[in-house]
Amino acid sequence: MKQNNLRFISRYKEAIHVSAVAILLALSWALRQFFTLPELVTDYLALAATISGGYPIAVKAIKALREREFIIDTLVTIAAVAAVAIGDYGEAGFVIFILLLGEFLEGVTVAKTSQAIKGLASLIPDTVKIRRGSEEVEIATAAIKIGDLIVVRPGEHIAIDGVIVRGEGAIDQALVTGESTPVERSAGDKVYSGTILATGALEIEATNVGEDTTVAKIEQMITEARTRKAPLERIVDRFAKYFVPAVLVFAVIVYLLTFDIRRAITILIVACPCALVLGTPTAVVAAIGAAARKGILIKGGRALEAAGKITTVIFDKTGTLTNGLLKVVEVKPICAEHDEKNVVELTAIAEKLSEHPLAKAILEKVAEWEYIVASPDDFTVKQGQGVEVRNNDLHIVVGNRSLLAENNIALSEEIEAYMQGREERGETVLIVAHSTEDCLGSGNRQDKNKDCCAKAVCGVISLADTIKADAKATLQILRNRKKRTKIALFTGDNARTASSIAAELKINVVAAELLPADKTRKVEELIAAGEKTAMVGDGINDAPALATADLGIAVGTLGSDITVQASDVTILHDDLASVPQVLDLGRKAVWVIRENIFFALLFNSGMIGLAALGLISMVIAAIFHQISSLIVILNSMRLLVMRKRS
Repeated sequence: MKQNNLRFISRYKEAIHVSAVAILLALSWALRQFFTLPELVTDYLALAATISGGYPIAVKAIKALREREFIIDTLVTIAAVAAVAIGDYGEAGFVIFILLLGEFLEGVTVAKTSQAIKGLASLIPDTVKIRRGSEEVEIATAAIKIGDLIVVRPGEHIAIDGVIVRGEGAIDQALVTGESTPVERSAGDKVYSGTILATGALEIEATNVGEDTTVAKIEQMITEARTRKAPLERIVDRFAKYFVPAVLVFAVIVYLLTFDIRRAITILIVACPCALVLGTPTAVVAAIGAAARKGILIKGGRALEAAGKITTVIFDKTGTLTNGLLKVVEVKPICAEHDEKNVVELTAIAEKLSEHPLAKAILEKVAEWEYIVASPDDFTVKQGQGVEVRNNDLHIVVGNRSLLAENNIALSEEIEAYMQGREERGETVLIVAHSTEDCLGSGNRQDKNKDCCAKAVCGVISLADTIKADAKATLQILRNRKKRTKIALFTGDNARTASSIAAELKINVVAAELLPADKTRKVEELIAAGEKTAMVGDGINDAPALATADLGIAVGTLGSDITVQASDVTILHDDLASVPQVLDLGRKAVWVIRENIFFALLFNSGMIGLAALGLISMVIAAIFHQISSLIVILNSMRLLVMRKRS
């Protein structure tokens, strides 16, 4: 029991520390407001909060001073000491609490990221089946060796990187490349760990195992990127380098010139940088709170500051700019006997028993019409080509050019030209044909069957991953921002589809067929060129790039916890319009922080001058000190209103 308690305290010690400071401050305030108690009691509670919370901050400040550095911890320590010197223990405790809370929240996000990265292991099965002679043997994934033959069946994750030696099937590579459509793979093709076999059956020779697999490399890239990512220097730290030593030196000079210790102390009191210290965290808390109400989670002040400096926004394609699901976008009847609805209904009969994503898109289309799809009399999958079924007296063929050629069905130049046009737009094309048994598939091309065979192709169906409704408007908002923003598209999908989407969205910078490492390298190249980058994505394949970019933005929560935790900003709902909102909020927050700092420096400098001349007392100095803090807080509260741009 005692060991469990110690483990609990160790795990949650930061949360306990922050909570204890908050409770002491709350008790001090409540007892003073609602009970008649000696001030000594309430002061001791506030002082206890200041000492317990301020000790680790003071230690860091002293270490920084030894290295001749002035950081925010130095400011907070001086502010707390000065507040205690004038008897304002509650103020001292409040300043300490604000800094502790901010550091605690940042620490929580880092811890969650580490946990999420470990979640990548869930993409790899614990056991696999390998072929040994004529038998299949189940072994632990960790025991796989290079050269082993892994047997993979529909619905199973591929555990290793390798080469197909036997079989063919459609592989869902969305987790690695982001492709919206499963790709057909057969003997000789490479496959990657973390991908899923949608249809077919494969035997794969392992070429990379353990830490050398694609999933392991993604984990390594995320970890390295977050470690290597240079943290932004806090704005207040930049001012602290000069302001703090200048005030200390000035107070000493005044004392040496006047030998008036009260005047020197008054300078330190009025220069007490509470307003300067509060300027950043109050603005950050207000901005993060406003964003949270809109379903946008921003992980701390560093992410907010980065958002305000972005010059290039990089988008993933599948699931980010597009819906990530195949939809029927056009149906073209070829002969007069069939209309669009009839072509789709025939296709639905053929695809009813299929597990392919293309079949799902067809069945969703007929479901819109509440059409009851008949089950075919028999069903044959032609791997990599399509399907053939028989329904009553019809032989229905749905597939690609090779399947039609196998059935001796010729495509006219007109149909071929139409299909090429759709394919150039990045769409997947299904050819739908049917005829009676003696005409289609028999190879019989006698004169009596010419008309029948000529009319065998009854339609062409085009399917595509459609662009999100708000994508065009969002990109236009980014282009119209006061701060000029470049837009790029980085995707693992094929070049033809990427170019088509980019053309429709008017994106000039396009990179396609990128693996996670390639995306990361592209982001690093932009950063090296001086661009402040934001990466917007939703899949595991985006996670390393999200972690590498100056600002990683995860859109939606239907993708992966790993993606969400590798990012700096999470947009909980699937709303691209929130991306420019984040950037605008970051820019506005940085501006408010600078306003707060400028005001605090100007105000304090004026009060320091009056104190040096002996024109204000310590009491007046304390009053003005409170006024400056209040003005800073009120200015930060303007960020609580987050307007949505039209």
